[in-house]
Amino acid sequence: MDRILDAVMVSPHSEAVKRGMVRRVLESAPQPLDSAQCRAMYEVSTKLFLLGDSEFERDVGREVLEAFAQHHSQEFEQFFNMRFVLNLLHVGYGPLEKRSHQIFHYIQTGLRFVADSPSSLDLFHLLQIEVLRIVCERPGPKLCARVSKLLSLYPQCIPSGNLQTVFCQQLILSISHFQCKSDGDDEILKFLENVTKASGMLQGVWRNNVAAILPSLKELFIVISSPGGGSVPSNALASVVQYVPLELMDAVVRNLTNDKNISDAQMLTAISRMVDWLSWPLTRNIDKWIIALMKGVAAVNKFRILIEVTLMKIEQVFSKLFYPVVREGAVSVLSYMLLSFQQSPEAFHLLLPQIPQLILSITREESDSGRDFLVQLAQLIHCLIFRFTGFPDIYEPVLGALKDLPVPSENRIKQLLGQNAWATQKSDLASYCHRVPAKNDTGKTGLVNLGNTCYMNSVIQALFMASDFRHRVLHLTQCDALSLMMKLQSLFAFLERSQRPTISPESFLTASCPPWFNPGAQQDCSEYLRYLLDRLHEEEKTNSNTIQNLRCLSIAGGIENSESTGRTLIQKMFGGKMVTRIRCLHCENISRREEVFTDLSLALPPPRTSLSGSFIIDPVQPVVEEIGPSSQIPTSKPQRQAPQSITDLINYFLSPEMLTGENKYHCQKCSTLRDAEKVVEVTEGPHYLILTLLRFSFDIGTMRRRKISDNVSIPLVLKLPVRVSSREQGCNSAGNLEPKPGGSAYESLTYDLCSVVVHSGVSSESGHYYCYAREYVGSGFEKHSKGSTGAPAAANQTAAESQWFLFNDTRVSYSSFESVTNVTTYFPKDTAYVMFYRKRPSHQTESESEFISASENLYREEPLPKHLSEAITKDNMMYLQ
Repeated sequence: MDRILDAVMVSPHSEAVKRGMVRRVLESAPQPLDSAQCRAMYEVSTKLFLLGDSEFERDVGREVLEAFAQHHSQEFEQFFNMRFVLNLLHVGYGPLEKRSHQIFHYIQTGLRFVADSPSSLDLFHLLQIEVLRIVCERPGPKLCARVSKLLSLYPQCIPSGNLQTVFCQQLILSISHFQCKSDGDDEILKFLENVTKASGMLQGVWRNNVAAILPSLKELFIVISSPGGGSVPSNALASVVQYVPLELMDAVVRNLTNDKNISDAQMLTAISRMVDWLSWPLTRNIDKWIIALMKGVAAVNKFRILIEVTLMKIEQVFSKLFYPVVREGAVSVLSYMLLSFQQSPEAFHLLLPQIPQLILSITREESDSGRDFLVQLAQLIHCLIFRFTGFPDIYEPVLGALKDLPVPSENRIKQLLGQNAWATQKSDLASYCHRVPAKNDTGKTGLVNLGNTCYMNSVIQALFMASDFRHRVLHLTQCDALSLMMKLQSLFAFLERSQRPTISPESFLTASCPPWFNPGAQQDCSEYLRYLLDRLHEEEKTNSNTIQNLRCLSIAGGIENSESTGRTLIQKMFGGKMVTRIRCLHCENISRREEVFTDLSLALPPPRTSLSGSFIIDPVQPVVEEIGPSSQIPTSKPQRQAPQSITDLINYFLSPEMLTGENKYHCQKCSTLRDAEKVVEVTEGPHYLILTLLRFSFDIGTMRRRKISDNVSIPLVLKLPVRVSSREQGCNSAGNLEPKPGGSAYESLTYDLCSVVVHSGVSSESGHYYCYAREYVGSGFEKHSKGSTGAPAAANQTAAESQWFLFNDTRVSYSSFESVTNVTTYFPKDTAYVMFYRKRPSHQTESESEFISASENLYREEPLPKHLSEAITKDNMMYLQ
C-alpha cells in the first residue's frame, strides 16, 4: 500500500485523479496490516506531511497518517516514540531544519493518537524539556506561534514546577527579540497574530500558576530597563502586559518603585520604553500600567524622572492620536502626562504647533468616536491654557481650531488640574523642566523661571528694554559699593551679550527679592518693581562718596547739568514730581504737598456718569484746560463709563475729587472737618513714565483680593499735562503753554510706549506675568532703533513700525503692537498691568539738547567694564564648547 501511495503522488495524473486514488488508500486503513506494513505507511505519509512540494501533498500525508494511526494505534505508538520525536526536534527531517513550524504541526498531529497511551507521560516530559530548550534558543514569532498552538492543545507539554517560571522568563526574552521584517500589510497582520499567540502562552501559565507572574514581570522590567548598547527591546512586549491581572498592579508598582536596587536611570529607561508600546495595536491596559508606574514614581518623590520622560516622549505620545487603532491608550497617557506636569508649560508647548493639524485630521474622519475624542481633547487643552496662562501668540491658533468645540467650566478645569497634579508641586523642580534651546532668531536672551518668578523676569526685561536706562547701567564705573546695582549691571550685560538662549537670574533674585516675599509663591510685579527702584535709589543715595565718582563712560557726564547734579540714576530715569492741593470750600485755604514718584498708580473708576468737569487729554493731541481756584467745582470725583484708554485713567487721576461726607477734609485753618476739593498735578515729568493700573481690589464679601479685568486700550503715543512754574513760561510760551492765574501754565509732554507687562490670571496671588517691549527711543532717535532684520531703521520710521518682542521667561518671540492692543480681546484674563513710556525730547531747551547729544553717544559701541567683558567672554566660550 505504501508503494501505491508513493507511485500515485509521483504520477503525472491530475490532482483530481490523484485524490480519487488517495481516497481508496484511506478506505483501506481499517484493514489488518502487519507492523512492517504499518511502519512503511507511517514513513511515506510522514515524508509527504513534512517534505511535500505542495499543500496538496502535505494534506495527503497528514490525512493518511491520521487514518492509519487511528486504526493501528499500537504500531503508531511504536513508530512515534521518544527517540523519533527527539530526533525531529534536534536534527530536523531530511532537508527540513529543526525549527520548521511544520515539524511542530506534525508532532501536534501525532500526539492526538498517543496522548492516552502508557508511553505518553515520558513523551510529554520530554516535550516539556524540549519546549523550554526551544524558547531558550530565542525562536522567532512564527515558531513561537506554533509552539503556542501545541501547548494550548496539550497543556501537558508546558514545563512544570519551577521550570514554569523559567519558561515564562525565557519566553519574555524571546519576545523582546521579535522584529517584523516586512512592510506589507498582510505580513504585518500575520506578525501581530503570531506575537499574540506567543504571548498567549504566558497567559496559559499565569492562569494556573499565579506565583510565576511576579518573577516574570521582574524579568520584563530588567529587559526594558537595561540601557543596552545594541538593539532596543521589541515593542511586541506590549502584548505581554495585557495578561497581567489588574488587581496585582498596585503591588507590582510598589515593589518596583521602592526597590533601592533599581536606579533612576533604569526607571527612566523602563518608562520610556513602555511609552513606546503605545504604538502596539489591539492590546489592553498598556496605558493603565504606564500611568500606574508614573504615579508610583511620583509617590516616592522622584519627579525628575517624570519630568525627563515627559519632555522626551510627549511628542511621540501625541503623534499616536492621529491613528484610531491606538488613540484610546495614547490619550489616557497624554492626559496624565500633561495634567500632572504642572511645574512648567514646556511639555504642553511642545505640542501646540501640531494641535490644529490633529483637530482637522480627526474632523475629517466623521466618526462618532472621533467627535467624542475631540471633546475630550478640547477639555484637556482648555485646562492647560488655564493653568499656563500668558502665551497669547502661540495659543491663538489653537483656540481658533477649538472654536467649535465646547469649553469646560472653570470648576471642571480646577477639578481636573487638582486631581491629576503630583502630590508635591515643588517650585524648585522648575529648573529641571527646561531643555536647552538654540538661540532664537530674535537675538534676545530669555530668563529662567526659578519657581513663580515671572513677576521678576517681566520687570527685568521691561527695564532692560528701556534703552537709556540700560546703557547707563552697563557703563557705570567705580560702583563697587553699590552691590545691587552691580548685580543689575551684570545681569543686563549677560542679557545683551551672552550667546546663551537663556540665563538664570538666581543671584539677582536673591539680592533683590523683598524680605516679605515668600520664595516660590507668585508675587505682585508692580510691588517688586517699586521695591527694586527704591533699593537702587537708596543704595546710591546712601553711598554719597560713590555718587560723586559714579559716571557713565559713554557720555562722560554729558547730562550732568546743574539741575540734575546729585540726583541718583533712578531719579534721572524714572523720577517725577507731583503736587497735591486741597482747597477748603469754606475758607478757601489751600494746603500743598509735593512728592516724588517713580510710577503713577491709575485707578479704574466705577462705571456710570461721565467725565463732566474733568481734565481732558487726547492720546495724540492734548486739549489743555485751566484748573484753578476760579474753575468749576464738580460735586464729586468724576465717574464715568468703563474706561476706554489709558488717557481716560490719567484724566480720572488728574480730575478734581470732592472730599465730602465720611471723607471730609480736616482744615487746619478752620480746625474742623470741612468739604474740600482735592487736585493732583504733575509738576515734573519723568524720563520714563511708569503707569500701574490698580487692577486688584479687596472684596469684603469673599475676603480676597479680586482682579478687575476691564479691557483698557493702550495708546502708542501719550500726552501728559505737566504744570510748569512761571519762570519757565517765557522760554516755552511760543509752544503749547497757556498762562494761568498765579503765573503757572501746563506743558504737554509727549511719551512713546516702550513696554507693557501683562498679568494673566484671576488674582494677584496666582496667574502669570509676561512682557511686550520694543527697543525704541522716540522721535529723533529712530536711526538707533533696530528692525527685525537687525539693520538700522530709517530716520522717518514711525512708532508703529518699530519691532516689538514678547518676553515670556525663557521664551522670546517677535510680536507687534497689534498683539499688545488685542491681547485682552482674545484672552480675557490677560490684561495690561504695568506700562513704560519714554519721554520724547522737544528740542526746546539747551538742557534738552545736551541730553539728546549725550543719549546719542550712548548708542555707540562702547566697551563694557573689563571684569564684565571678561566674564561674558569666558561664559560664551564655555557655552559654545
